[in-house]
Amino acid sequence: MADARALCWPFGVVMFHLVEVLEPESVSSVAVWRRLTYDENMERAVQAVTGLGIKVLSDPYILSAYLVEDTPLDGAQHDTALRLLCVPRVLVSRHEKGTPEEKLAHASVVEQAFLRDGFDHPDICDFGVRGIATAYASWSGVVYSPLAPEQCLAERELVACELSVQAAWAYADYIRRVVEAGADPEVPPEYSWRYLRGIRSRLTTERPQETSQHRAMREAIVNTSGLVRRLDQAIDTLRDCDRR
Repeated sequence: MADARALCWPFGVVMFHLVEVLEPESVSSVAVWRRLTYDENMERAVQAVTGLGIKVLSDPYILSAYLVEDTPLDGAQHDTALRLLCVPRVLVSRHEKGTPEEKLAHASVVEQAFLRDGFDHPDICDFGVRGIATAYASWSGVVYSPLAPEQCLAERELVACELSVQAAWAYADYIRRVVEAGADPEVPPEYSWRYLRGIRSRLTTERPQETSQHRAMREAIVNTSGLVRRLDQAIDTLRDCDRR
């Protein structure tokens, strides 16, 4: 993928950081665009890896993070639009049929209803700071809208946190898949349960000079990803394997 940055972790996870700049007319257009490009981008990533002779051992996936620089909406509608962007599947179903134009028309009707009546979702976690940034995390992705550029989190901080969490998630998910297939996972000793215990600590424990904004972001992204539960299971599994 020529327009993406490949990142490889020593425990076997490969991720592509793809940056795309959009000027959408609505949240609906973003939701439809994401649905139409999701499979294509995932296929390109798999082809890039397998083209190097690397075998894909787990299901690939894409997680979106949106940095919203400007929007014509304000007040409650601005907040609602960001919440919708955090869970775009409520506008466009993965199994919905029809042309892109038909999908956009249907999504626009749903979006306008939510903008009028408001929208919330149990998967959404708010980690924004009033007057500084509006921010949400969910299982589907992360949305960050800076209001005070000099005081808010930097884009690189959001990206670094998300990449770290997703790399650990993918590794723990691979271990889960092996266990559910009825086998014992075989991993290098240096990346066994003690290594994962260290990752869990780094991703869940506050640092002395960590800002409150960064802590809120980290906790929101970790919690909505379900990472801690997966790490706990992976640690227990690898520890049991070491005892045998």
